[in-house]
Amino acid sequence: MAIRKLRQGEQDTLRDHLLRLGPEDRQMRFMGSASDSLIQSYCGRIDWLRTTILGYFTDADLRGVAELVQAGNRWPKAAELALTVERPFQNRGIGTTLLQKALVVARNRFTSTVYMTCLLENKKMQRIAHNCGASLVIHEGESEGTIWPPWPSYLSLVEEAATEGQALFRAAFEVPSSRTSIVLDKIV
Repeated sequence: MAIRKLRQGEQDTLRDHLLRLGPEDRQMRFMGSASDSLIQSYCGRIDWLRTTILGYFTDADLRGVAELVQAGNRWPKAAELALTVERPFQNRGIGTTLLQKALVVARNRFTSTVYMTCLLENKKMQRIAHNCGASLVIHEGESEGTIWPPWPSYLSLVEEAATEGQALFRAAFEVPSSRTSIVLDKIV
């Protein structure tokens, strides 16, 4: 999997991913209907100092996202987490992997509590959260998962750095799959 952090200035990449979501997936992500203009406005308002976005890429296209947003200014830190994976890429473990990597990022930033809120009918999200150790509470048509990451360790810091290093390596040395098939056709 090609997973890396999005950088400030990549709002358009995130916007394009969110705009590719169908109405049902938009409703699950935003807990209500989300028009194209709402998504554009949302991406334009991201506070990159409080938000870490991990993206799953196929070639250059963003197909899945974990958004970790610091909540408030208290210590120890708390954060909210949201996941999206485009429909053709669901049920492949991408959401689980994004959540696991986002929890490492939260841990390395001394985040003591991560909250995940979803609609009651979003069983996929509830299952992913539960499988990653979330305590789930249901109230008023919503399910809220709470995860308490441990404090950072040398291994968690190395794990986050390795994810970024792997993404840089792929970007520098791998040929996208569409080009590979063209080259192979010319050789044969």
